[in-house]
Amino acid sequence: MPHSFPDVPRRSPQELQRQRDIALELFRERRREEGPRAFAAACAEIEPKVLNVLEVTNNLLDLNGDVFVQDPTLWQTMRYFCAPPVSEEDLWTLVGDSKFKRVPPELAEETARAISDVLDPVRFPWVGVGAQPTVVQKSSAVLATTTLLAQRFVGTSRRGEASFRQEGAVANALERAGFGFDASRTAIDFIDVMVRGTYSRERKVGDSKCDVPTRLLDGRLLAIECKVSNGPKNGWKRVNREVGGKSSSWKGNFGSQIVTAVVLAGVFDVSCLVSVQNEHVALFWEHDLDELSSFVESTS
Repeated sequence: MPHSFPDVPRRSPQELQRQRDIALELFRERRREEGPRAFAAACAEIEPKVLNVLEVTNNLLDLNGDVFVQDPTLWQTMRYFCAPPVSEEDLWTLVGDSKFKRVPPELAEETARAISDVLDPVRFPWVGVGAQPTVVQKSSAVLATTTLLAQRFVGTSRRGEASFRQEGAVANALERAGFGFDASRTAIDFIDVMVRGTYSRERKVGDSKCDVPTRLLDGRLLAIECKVSNGPKNGWKRVNREVGGKSSSWKGNFGSQIVTAVVLAGVFDVSCLVSVQNEHVALFWEHDLDELSSFVESTS
C-alpha cells in the first residue's frame, strides 16, 4: 500500500450550501411532477382491493377464518382496515407471535379475530351495530381506506425507487471511470476480497451493509452509501446517524484502508453536511456524479 493517497473532496460551507440548494430544487421539481400522478395511479390500483375485502367479508360483518383460507394474502390489505393500521409485526404478535407472509390455515380464525378486534369504528361504524352500511357510509369508507393505503404505498415506492435510481447512477459513474462490476455477495472482512478497480452492489462490509462498496485503484476500499432525504430531520438521521455510525465502525475494522462516502439527493441542512464531513466522510451529489468519477480515476 502506498504511504499517501489522493485526498477525498472536501467542500466549504458555501459550496455545500450551493449544492444543497440544487438538490432541494430537484427534489421539489420531482415531487411536483410525479406526486399527484403517482398518488392517483396508486388509488386506481388499490380501490378494487378495498372493494374486494368488503365483498368477501359481507362488508366486514362476516369476517372469519374462511376469507384467509380462500386468500391467505388478504391480511396485507386488511391491516389498513384497523385503527390505527397495524404493521406486519404487530399483527403477528396479535395472532400469536407467528411470522407469515401467507396466513397458515391453522391461524386463519385467529387472524380473523385479531383483525376484528381492532377494526376502525370511525370508517366502519356499521360493524358495531351489526347492520349493513348505507351507500354514503360505504362510499366514505372505501375512499378513506383507499387513500390511506395509497399514501403508504406511494411512500414505500418512493423510497425503493429513489434507492434504486441512486445506486444505478453511482454504478454508471463508476463504470464511466473504468471500474468493473463484482457480482459477489460475499462479506468483505478484509480489503483484498475485492479486486482493485471494481465495485459491488449491496454487500456486507465488516459488521454493516454497504450500498456500493468500491475497491479503489490505490488499494483502499471506498464504502459508498446512498441517501435520499425528504426533510432536514430525516437528513440528520440518514446521514449523521446511519452513515456516521457505519463510518466509525468501518474505521475501527479497517483503519486507513477504508474511506466512507455518501451520495446525496433531496433535502438536507448544511449544518448536517458540515458535521458529517468533519467526521471524514466524503460527500458527493447525485446530480453531479462526475466528481465521483474523477475522484476514483485519480486513485491510480
